[in-house]
Amino acid sequence: MSGSSYQVRAYNIRHRYDVNDFLEAYRRLLQKAVDEIWAEIKWIEKYDKKGRKRLIPIIPKDNFFKNHYLRSLLMEGWSYSKHYVDSAIKEAYSMLKSWRRNYIKGERRREKPIVKRKFVRIKETLYSFRNGKIRVSIKPYEEYLKIDVSKTWFLSRVKVELGELILGEKYLTVTFRLEGDEK
Repeated sequence: MSGSSYQVRAYNIRHRYDVNDFLEAYRRLLQKAVDEIWAEIKWIEKYDKKGRKRLIPIIPKDNFFKNHYLRSLLMEGWSYSKHYVDSAIKEAYSMLKSWRRNYIKGERRREKPIVKRKFVRIKETLYSFRNGKIRVSIKPYEEYLKIDVSKTWFLSRVKVELGELILGEKYLTVTFRLEGDEK
């Protein structure tokens, strides 16, 4: 996209689906991912600029742990689309990376993050967008959410594909890009 710039925007669309069981299952899955990664954190002693000893967390990043052990563990008993497991792993690492950054700054304690909010980040592989309608896969070949966005104000302005979706109890948040003039 050379020569043009864009802005990322988000728009909430109210839905009437009962997704509480799915959101709770995902919340538990995400917490399990956080728990497993947390259990593998290595704590090393370092001295800060004032000469005080601090424990610094090293979050495991090796591919075997992430892509084999953790994914296999989270797949056990998971009845929804498999890509949600990958989404939970990515989200868990994002949460722990943010926690680590704040912990090092002294803004967090040495306490494992707890997932409280019910939401699901929906990767582009889990939904399709055709003729003004979004179809989100919940269970492959079984369960879908169908949301009509054809009458939303932003649809005529979207010049690029839709981005990630975030599913909540009452809303689907749609991210998209608006093309803008070069500044």
